Amino acid sequence: MSTFAWPALLALLAGVVNLAFFGYVLRFADKPGGRSFLVVIAGQVLVCCSQAVAMLVFDPLAREVLESLFWVGAAVVVVGYVAFAFEYTGRGQALRRPWFGLLVADAVAFSAVVVTNPLHGLAWQSFEVVQTEGVASADYAVGLPVYLQFVLLAAVLTVSIFLLIDTVLSYGPLYRTQAVAIALTPIPPLVAVTLWLFEVGPSPELNFVAVAFIPHVALDMYALFRSEMFALNPATRRTGERAAIDDLGNPVVVVDEDNRIVTLNPAAESLLGAAKRAALTNPLDDHLDIDATDDHGGERHVSVYADGERLTFTAVVTPLTGPGDATLGYTVVLQDVTDELARKQRLAVLNRVLRHNLRNDLTVVQGYLDEVRSRTDDPELETMLATAADETDGLLALGEKARDIERTMDRDVTVEPVLVHELLYGVLDGVDCGDGVTVSVPPALELRTDRELLRTVFANLVENAVEHAASTDGTGATVALVETLPADTGDGRDAIFEIRDEGPGIPDHELDALDREAETALDHGSGLGLWLVSWSVDALGGELTFESDDDGTTVRVRVPGVIAGHE
Repeated sequence: MSTFAWPALLALLAGVVNLAFFGYVLRFADKPGGRSFLVVIAGQVLVCCSQAVAMLVFDPLAREVLESLFWVGAAVVVVGYVAFAFEYTGRGQALRRPWFGLLVADAVAFSAVVVTNPLHGLAWQSFEVVQTEGVASADYAVGLPVYLQFVLLAAVLTVSIFLLIDTVLSYGPLYRTQAVAIALTPIPPLVAVTLWLFEVGPSPELNFVAVAFIPHVALDMYALFRSEMFALNPATRRTGERAAIDDLGNPVVVVDEDNRIVTLNPAAESLLGAAKRAALTNPLDDHLDIDATDDHGGERHVSVYADGERLTFTAVVTPLTGPGDATLGYTVVLQDVTDELARKQRLAVLNRVLRHNLRNDLTVVQGYLDEVRSRTDDPELETMLATAADETDGLLALGEKARDIERTMDRDVTVEPVLVHELLYGVLDGVDCGDGVTVSVPPALELRTDRELLRTVFANLVENAVEHAASTDGTGATVALVETLPADTGDGRDAIFEIRDEGPGIPDHELDALDREAETALDHGSGLGLWLVSWSVDALGGELTFESDDDGTTVRVRVPGVIAGHE
């Protein structure tokens, strides 16, 4: 034997490095793929160390035992790498299926065949030790089990490599470097075993698989130390995406371009009354009145009979696009709106009937009160009748305010240029305020906003200010542009208006109700008007604040959309 057995030294170096690497990776055992990765490294240690020792042993019996350990280590590496590829990419649940159990059983059976080969000669025959490059190499005729195992090894490693490459294609740069590095690791040993098995190269008897594990472990170390292999783990994203659908309470169905079901979450299984396996590839319109290929990009109501009752769902269909914006299918998300629609219907009926009856009946009451007041000379009775008339007027105003809310909040927001000065004087024409309101807004101020919502805000606040100022003989109310400020989000500027009066202030219980979004007692419709103002400002994307003290009330309204050059 040569004094310098370099193949054995390289194999030993690979084994020592893998052993040290194993010790370091132990800290990541609880990470997705961590334990499987340790199995891979353990198999590599067995392969490299057994080959390093084997290259120095010329005794045929001992050499054959060490050769069998090489094949056992190779089987361990393959099984561990496959498990790692599935777990690391978030597909660990696939390992609970029968195919993986068969793969493990095959590895155990193959290991048993090579260990007991001296008894039956199925794995190899004519085993002899020859000296090559100063080391002991094995020359033997490989049997069918080894060739079959090689084919299986190549197949499962190819699948595993594909899973890791798919991570790069699916998630882009986030996991690119570590996924590519790990996907490349099996290639050097696979090439080495192929060259040896088919006797290609200048020294066909010499097995360089252990030496090929040097670039293998180098790539592993790069993925771990340079690319944070376990810190940035694609299993987190894939599991999160799966949980986002499976754990979602709403039914979700994914269909292909022909409206056939390709996957669905448990909520959808319950709604369709079909198990996932049974529903797959079925046309969606066999279960629901939905053709996603026609309804994509919008939403519609779907009626479904489930759990002994008729339910109504809103179906939102979204196209799934792939490379080149090609449509691959559609996602259908269903939202149960049965109770919401029933509640809206009940409220609409109650609102319409009560408002209609309230207006009609109170108009009759108001007429009789006026008639009775005209026929009595009793001062005390006149006072009571006047109070009753005021209350009747308040209830009629409340009904009109409810109608305003329904009309205002049911319409879509329409953004257009609005001259605020002009809009305010239009508001004053509709409010009985005489000369009691002062407007201090630049005539050129223009906003891109919803005209009717802005009118509603100013009309209710001006009406409220005039009413409270009149109740204390105040000097009236003021509507003023205080300043314009940069918008909180995006470009542009916001306009801040103040509506001030010298009245007693808005009751605290009505302002508190706006803060906690709860019902409260309403004072002749003023509280309802404040709700309308609050909802309208929200719809405009603005802010509303109140300040009340002994000198009166100041309402600050911040509205976005100031048009540059029109301030």
